[in-house]
Amino acid sequence: MVNILTIRHISNNLYIDITTYIIILISFLAGYFEIVFLTILIITIHEMGHYITGCILGLNVSEIRIFMFGGITKLNENLNVKIYKEILMLIMGPITQIVFIYMMYKLHTYGYISENTYEKIALINKTLLKFNLLPILPLDGGKLLNNVLDLVFSYNTSHIISITISIIALPIVLMIDYKLFTIIILLFLALNIKEEIKIHKYRLNKLLTERKLKNISFKKEINIKNIKEVKRNCAFKIRINGINLDEKAYLKTFYLISST
Repeated sequence: MVNILTIRHISNNLYIDITTYIIILISFLAGYFEIVFLTILIITIHEMGHYITGCILGLNVSEIRIFMFGGITKLNENLNVKIYKEILMLIMGPITQIVFIYMMYKLHTYGYISENTYEKIALINKTLLKFNLLPILPLDGGKLLNNVLDLVFSYNTSHIISITISIIALPIVLMIDYKLFTIIILLFLALNIKEEIKIHKYRLNKLLTERKLKNISFKKEINIKNIKEVKRNCAFKIRINGINLDEKAYLKTFYLISST
């Protein structure tokens, strides 16, 4: 744990997209360097909240990628990872941002940060938080919603609901905030939602394959009538041709046949 949270290790896993460097150069020439720098700084702090929390929870966090309009903390983890761990990792991004703005506020009140700079930090922080907490995949708000839904609904159903809410939320956000920045972000999100729709039919297959190959098991067990009713973090019992099968027996007997 100590080794993976050293400054050297974190810096080795922090990548800044080439377009971000280009925007930084342009902003410097155009006189907007401070705003761009502060935006990238807050995005990085947000992603560090995800990264450090993931490492503390023992999750396999591979890297942080920083873009001009957001960041990505990549998680190379089992789909069957405990839901509460993903939820904690997700909420610590926004929480880290809130802690950061509070620290900036205190430094401002003590005179270490000018009024002008603090106002820029506060505005950028508020804007990023507002967008990131929207219930739209793949934003933190959308992922958090999907994880919460996984606690109640089947793996398939929770993803369908998340996609539906994401699609509904896009035009609503556009009507509320019709600006060029908003349109660019929403177009990017629309492309990601399209990808979520594309991969939906493979998600359950991937979840069950992982359980079979890695022999993953859970204490909690539920009864289901259809394989699409499988829930995350729960083993299942299913009745096939009048025979009651537990999860391991089903995966061993039927799964390879049904997944081809």
